[in-house]
Amino acid sequence: MRSFLVLLFFSWLTVAHAQTLLKGVVLDEEKHTPVPKASVFLSNTSIGTTANDEGGFALNVPAGKFELVVSSVGYATYSQSINTNEVLGFITIKLTPKAPELETIIIEPYEKDGWEKWGKWFTDNFIGTTEYSRDCRIKNPEALKFRNSKKNNTLTAVAVAPLQIENKALGYRITYQLEDFRYNFKTRMLFYAGFPFFQNLQGSDHKQRQWEKAREDVYLGSMLQFMRALYRNKIVEEGFDVRRLQKIPNAEKNRVKMIYKTSSVRADENGRLVSTVNRDSSAYYNRIMREDDFKKVYGKDLLRGDSMAYAIDSTVAGFDFPDYLLVIYKYKKNPPEFKQMFPKSSDAMMSEITLVNGKPLQVLANGSYFNPEDLLSTGYWGWWEKMGTMLPFDYQPPARK
Repeated sequence: MRSFLVLLFFSWLTVAHAQTLLKGVVLDEEKHTPVPKASVFLSNTSIGTTANDEGGFALNVPAGKFELVVSSVGYATYSQSINTNEVLGFITIKLTPKAPELETIIIEPYEKDGWEKWGKWFTDNFIGTTEYSRDCRIKNPEALKFRNSKKNNTLTAVAVAPLQIENKALGYRITYQLEDFRYNFKTRMLFYAGFPFFQNLQGSDHKQRQWEKAREDVYLGSMLQFMRALYRNKIVEEGFDVRRLQKIPNAEKNRVKMIYKTSSVRADENGRLVSTVNRDSSAYYNRIMREDDFKKVYGKDLLRGDSMAYAIDSTVAGFDFPDYLLVIYKYKKNPPEFKQMFPKSSDAMMSEITLVNGKPLQVLANGSYFNPEDLLSTGYWGWWEKMGTMLPFDYQPPARK
């Protein structure tokens, strides 16, 4: 029997402020010598430190599960999942030196003047095109190399150094260890992964208040807020309307497509259908071909968190559902930038999510979830959830009055 998610809320309250002191040392895997000044941080948080000259470090880890990341120039990035429910003790981290000869082995060459060619496209898809993204920029774009594979129809981006991102809209300096970035031109699917570390920018009291207001605005309606609300079984109270969604193949459109293949119906140079059949049939075919490939069928009832999520243990919630979910945040409307990019969209902030591999997610109290690759979002979240609107997992919105 599955436990209701609401039970997790009470156990989280008792440990939310508990911390574990994690101590360790960073060594060169080959020489077994200390790696001084290595960066040690919890991915997607503002919690981090720097190893001393002997490679030693100490880090206060909040209760929960995190990705511990260690990086240093000349070494491959190290990552390890840690959970404060387990005894962490003293850990020894061994960094693997990057092999110079491997860096020169290129199956396909990098694009010459890659940033000039792909920089705006990369920025729009990595940083975003929201109002907040306008004041967010990559300070070292020269670290990015691009490879456009005609064979695989895929654009790949590689960062030879951590990306230094300054978000003046939200008041963060972000160091991003980009591990993977690829876009498939055929499927139009983008995937990127990495380890961000947040640091607060310095500013006047007035500026700090502006940043706090902007961060709260970004948080409301975000996937971060949704995952936290789901964990606490509060999605309705937090303003999310969730319905089940099925996408049924458009049988009539598929039938018309078959007609094209077996008759003299074809498209002219302007994309219009021409045929030896009568005019009425041709007009009908054109109308059907403008329809979507799938017809959407929405569930009548709004869903609560405990109909999709369940307790895995005292700190982890499972998130599982069939087909798709339609998620609407009802306390805000789509911003003008979204409406400009998608003029046929409604005012409602609507997102669709699906578990692409059919595997349940593991959701934690801070809104993080594993494995991120298993969740695909489109609609509002597909546009909004970029680096320009990203908040660290240790962000807390101001208390509501």
